[in-house]
Amino acid sequence: MKKVIFPGILISLLSVFTFAQNNTLFDDTRLSSIYVTIPADSLEVIYDSVLSDHYYMARFIFDDTQHRDTLENIGFRLRGNTSRYSQKKSFKISFNEYVPGRKYQGVKKINLNGEHNDPTLIREKLFYDLWKKAGMVERRTCFVKVFINQTYYGLYTNLEEMEKEWLSLVYPDNGGNLYKCTYPADLVYLGNDQQVYKDLENSSVTGGRVYDLQTNKSEDDYTRLVELIAVLDQPVDSQFVTEISGILNTDHYLKSLAMDVATGNWDDYGYNKNNYYLYDNPYNGRFDIIAYDPDNTFGIDWFNIDWGIRDCRNWINHNIELPLAQKMMAVPGFFSRYKLFLDTIANTVIHPDSVFPRIDAMKQLIQHAAEADTYRTLDYGYTIADFNDSYTEALGAHVKYGLKPFFSVRRTSILQQLHPAGTDDPGIKPEGLTISPNPAGDFIRITLPQIQNHCYLTIFDNVGKQKKSFMMDPLTEQTLFIGDLEKGFYYLLLFDGNTNRAGKLLKM
Repeated sequence: MKKVIFPGILISLLSVFTFAQNNTLFDDTRLSSIYVTIPADSLEVIYDSVLSDHYYMARFIFDDTQHRDTLENIGFRLRGNTSRYSQKKSFKISFNEYVPGRKYQGVKKINLNGEHNDPTLIREKLFYDLWKKAGMVERRTCFVKVFINQTYYGLYTNLEEMEKEWLSLVYPDNGGNLYKCTYPADLVYLGNDQQVYKDLENSSVTGGRVYDLQTNKSEDDYTRLVELIAVLDQPVDSQFVTEISGILNTDHYLKSLAMDVATGNWDDYGYNKNNYYLYDNPYNGRFDIIAYDPDNTFGIDWFNIDWGIRDCRNWINHNIELPLAQKMMAVPGFFSRYKLFLDTIANTVIHPDSVFPRIDAMKQLIQHAAEADTYRTLDYGYTIADFNDSYTEALGAHVKYGLKPFFSVRRTSILQQLHPAGTDDPGIKPEGLTISPNPAGDFIRITLPQIQNHCYLTIFDNVGKQKKSFMMDPLTEQTLFIGDLEKGFYYLLLFDGNTNRAGKLLKM
């Protein structure tokens, strides 16, 4: 029998082979280019119907400066909320919209954000870099130059879609429910009927569910989300601590809150009941909260609030109901743990010695592309001088800080608030936790004279990643093996369900 190969299928198979060799779609060490070719009338409709989520067929070319790939029949549309009305639009590309099941370099969709509010053009990318540095789940991002019908539309942030493929990269099990939570996603209890939560409509210009299920859509099961919200409706007592610890990854939440506070990310759950994902992780049976759309960071302000000096001990917005943040901060043990994470982040993740070289490298990479980006100037009139100055100076209006000065002010402010009167105490009472020797070798001795119940001692590295955990007996001195830890500084946190005791350890 004569074999027949359809040209379209052949192209698709060859493309899969080529793409597998070039995993550069999110390579942030280079400045790649994306070329979209779309019928002129389709592009005109996209710009005339800014609220539409309809994908229009187009050709996609990705040039990573060394290789060039072409995909026919991709889907192209606008994305975003209020940014749809900006002059510099943001876009979404779907590789499988017209070719079911197709992926490009392992992903089905990418997001191209114009960053029209940000004169530096790097805030969103920088946040995700620091989020990853803090040990949180990565969302891959990079900068790209975007051309539409051979016209340069400017410098964009290229972000991977947060969906099942993304989950498979950052979690051992991607089978859980992932909810995209947008304003006003306050997690306030409205009863046990799932449909009530499904019917809540967000405030975006295109509408949609407040708690929008992104995976397992055919089941459309909100049982576990309602269970989480029901736990948050309980009074703050020992039962609340037990139940919230069983359904929420409390350390992950406390560290994510600390990251928002350290970076001035107010358009989040803790201040604006907005822009986060909840993942019901089947691996451990607990929810994680994950930051999303962090462009209003590092001193960007629309409320006449100075986010550089806002008190990190009282960051939460108390003018609205935010039971997750408000009740977690009302538990002394959780509050102390949050402050420990924040202290670590201030001394490592947002330290100018660490951040400034990264900022300089980003600016150097994008400088020429930003200079040529005329769309960058259309919304706020930012000149190239404004672009250069915005890294070190405030520009007024919503840009209250230069990017670098924000880090210096924010870090100093956090440490002064956590260590009042120049003490070395980040708001955690360390009495009752004796560590010796310190510096230590392979073993340490821990004495717990004030603990009456069995408890856990956890050791974290200097970016807050858990390294070891021990069950401790009360009223005893115990010798613990730490020979498997690398040399460096560590934080030790003792948690007995209500209060924390902490210490610092140098491993030699």
